[in-house]
Amino acid sequence: MTRDAPSLRDPGPEVVLSPAGFPDRILRWGHGWQVGTAAYWIAVTENAISDGALPITPGRHRIGADLAEEMAACLLGGYGLPYHVGLAAFEAVRAEGLLQRPVTAHAIEEVLRRPLPAGPGTVRYRFPAQRARYLATALTRLRAGTPPASARALREWLLDLPGIGPKTAGWIVRNHLGSGEVAVIDIHVRRAGIDAAVFDPSWTSARHYDLLEALFLAWARHGGVSAADLDAVVWAGRAARRPAAPLS
Repeated sequence: MTRDAPSLRDPGPEVVLSPAGFPDRILRWGHGWQVGTAAYWIAVTENAISDGALPITPGRHRIGADLAEEMAACLLGGYGLPYHVGLAAFEAVRAEGLLQRPVTAHAIEEVLRRPLPAGPGTVRYRFPAQRARYLATALTRLRAGTPPASARALREWLLDLPGIGPKTAGWIVRNHLGSGEVAVIDIHVRRAGIDAAVFDPSWTSARHYDLLEALFLAWARHGGVSAADLDAVVWAGRAARRPAAPLS
């Protein structure tokens, strides 16, 4: 295809996204080679799968080996923390064996207050007391009974725990189950959705999470890709503060 001036300005077909429980949203889909459009992120996701950057294997989104580890990885990461700091905290707590036996918040906090190995140096964890309490409570509840196996039910179960909101609960479920029934609407995904006209800029995660999630799932469904894969690819592209390479 020759990318002459008119084609570059072509907004692509008009599509209708039908989010479950919300009104339809009409937008211009764009083209796969137009960086930032809804079509672009679908194409990048398809490319990530076809070239092996996102291998289609069970557990490809997991950080931890089981639900306890996934809860720890997501609770210790997330809001207010760079990804590498949260990951360093998770790895330190796991290395101490604190995720596989009954443990107190104090024991977790002690680990989080140490300088944490990260690459060639160390990092300091920002919320040692708060996140230690959250994690200890979550692990205690996990050991007290069997959580639901389905994605939506597991997310509701997680939402009853202190320190876990819709984004963190969705992150745990997406990673642990590889589920496309939930979405992780963080700042990177929200901004990408706004740029692609999937989301309205006035919608916030705090007030409109269910709407944002429903539209994100509709976006993935319309593009024929897994929502779990789409949000992983969008997050990676946006978190790096540069778009993925334009498509030919």
